[in-house]
Amino acid sequence: MKKLSAAALTIPLLFSFASAQEIIKLKKVKVFEELLPQETVGESEEITEEEIKTTRQIDIGEILSNIFPEINHIRKGGTANDIVLRGFGRDNINVLIDGMRIYGACPNRMDPPIFHMSTPQVKEVYILEGPFDVTNQGSLAGVVNLISKDPEKGTFGYIGFTGGFFDYLSGNIQFNYGTDKIKLLVGYSKQFSHPYESGEGKKITEYPKGMSAYKPSEINHTAFNIDTAWITTVLNPTEEHEIKIRYGFDEAKDVLYPYLKMDAIYDRTHRISGEYTLKPYGISVSGYWNFVKHDMQDRWRVSSNMWFFRGYMMRTLAKTETYGAKIEKKLKIYGVNIKTGIDGYVRNWKADNVIMNLDNRGMIPDVDIKNVGVYVQGAKRINRLVVSAGIRYDNIKSEANKDRLGTANRNLYSMYYGSNYSLSKTDSYVTGNILFRYKFSKRNNIYIGFGHTVRVPDPQERYIALAKPMTKPNWVGNPNLKKVKNNEVDAGFEYYWGFFGLKGNVFYSDLTDYIYLTKIQNGAPKPALSYKNIDAHIYGGDVNIVGMLTDTVSVELGAAYQRGKKDSGSYNDSDLAEIPPLKTRLALKYDNGSLYILAEEIYAARQSNVDTDLKEQPTKSYFVTNIKAGYVVNRASINIGIDNLFDKNYYTHLSYLRNPFSAGIKIPEPGRFFYMNVKFMF
Repeated sequence: MKKLSAAALTIPLLFSFASAQEIIKLKKVKVFEELLPQETVGESEEITEEEIKTTRQIDIGEILSNIFPEINHIRKGGTANDIVLRGFGRDNINVLIDGMRIYGACPNRMDPPIFHMSTPQVKEVYILEGPFDVTNQGSLAGVVNLISKDPEKGTFGYIGFTGGFFDYLSGNIQFNYGTDKIKLLVGYSKQFSHPYESGEGKKITEYPKGMSAYKPSEINHTAFNIDTAWITTVLNPTEEHEIKIRYGFDEAKDVLYPYLKMDAIYDRTHRISGEYTLKPYGISVSGYWNFVKHDMQDRWRVSSNMWFFRGYMMRTLAKTETYGAKIEKKLKIYGVNIKTGIDGYVRNWKADNVIMNLDNRGMIPDVDIKNVGVYVQGAKRINRLVVSAGIRYDNIKSEANKDRLGTANRNLYSMYYGSNYSLSKTDSYVTGNILFRYKFSKRNNIYIGFGHTVRVPDPQERYIALAKPMTKPNWVGNPNLKKVKNNEVDAGFEYYWGFFGLKGNVFYSDLTDYIYLTKIQNGAPKPALSYKNIDAHIYGGDVNIVGMLTDTVSVELGAAYQRGKKDSGSYNDSDLAEIPPLKTRLALKYDNGSLYILAEEIYAARQSNVDTDLKEQPTKSYFVTNIKAGYVVNRASINIGIDNLFDKNYYTHLSYLRNPFSAGIKIPEPGRFFYMNVKFMF
């Protein structure tokens, strides 16, 4: 289901990756949905739902970007696309897996959190926009939660296969066994591809130039090779008790990132989570642990030629480990539905780097972030008015291990900040929100809400230490960074008439101490790239029209726009960087239950509101046409699709690395991409 803002009601949006038997739901929830389920509108029977029966199944981030105009993807290569929500990216949004925090190990986000779950595992994607989440620390501007499939009662399985242009191959097998007492789901998937070609017929590996260019022998190198395995067990010793245990492993090998100067040799991830629910008392206890190990090198680039004796000129070996727990209870007091809880987590990140002969051991110097928080949220219906609110208190400590620094980067902090810094910082703060919704009828309503959220600087922003050779600027964090504060107002409406629905929202986000890129020198021998706090604001909105034209034909039209401006600091250009332009999506679908055909048009406007202080470049507008069709019979299905039907050569606005003060290489989107998937249930 889909909600157009943090508090707007949902539009159900279902799309199957292979067949009608297996559906992934994209669900944009409202603030009080879990607290007041009787107040929700837009369940699966809602006429505004849309079933997208086929995708390329390569990357969840790209899928979300194609469906929701307010979500955009950052194109780094053939997969592992990071996402930006309403102009907010990186740690400004929380991306969770089954409510579990997970962080990539790469300092350049080769492996964003959303990359660590494969599409066959996903049952639902929950998206909550704005500062309305108090159940997770640091949800500055939104939450995206990937929910994996649970085993069901019965014995059955699935086999699926997808093939497409550029030697793209994907297959998965899943087996389900379930009784009243125990249920088990086991799965395995494989993805492989060579580099895709752009609309001008060039392989993505042909775009980097100079020392970052790929060696001629590596132009057709494997673009990605990903293995994923998972198992979920659910135990029900009685009807009142449920124990759920999940384990997942993925290994991504030979992943090319033309967007960057290195590629991933491998990226290995282990995920374990468990949850115990005592249903009569509304109590749940959960815990998790995950570990990511990441090795990136330039061994396939021209820059490594002079260093043949070790195979690379530069290399980063990074690890991140996260573990946490949560205790939560639901209750009702004086007619108010309440959810309260206590949670905590520990995030550790370390990265060692070598550039030429420079020992940058401790590029990320074994940084720990430790958090403990308590929260309560509630909702109550008073005649036609629904009031929801939440409050949260957090204590969070960030600390770097100076002993982990190597010879090249040992003195970087003192070089740029003198003695006026500390490698340990504790932040305590309160966040919260309140929202009012007035319901004219069961579905038609208007709302307005306010939220205050906080994000603590991540380990890279405060403590990265990377010495660069010769005259190239160093890269050093700012240990004195303050936490980011977001005061945001959201307002919107939902209106239905007949078989059509119209939803819209606007937001204004006032940001204090927003973390932004900068260049510093402070008397040092050469400048460094770093971070600073500025005041800024981001505003925008989105609108969605959905409806049934006939019993078998439906239509959806969505559009989103956002704009970011600086309010403080020394600058020549007041525009914030990395703000996507206006984007729209129009989809028309025919579906009679067995045969479906879908055509969609995605448009992005020219983005000329760029930060020239960072040498950010404008991006041209584009139209892209995609068509999909499929047929379901009994337990089998076959689907075909063509993305970028007219083979256009185009770039999204987030398609190149903003290496500060030196605009990076642009990476185009794939050209015409034909694919087919088949699935069989046994």
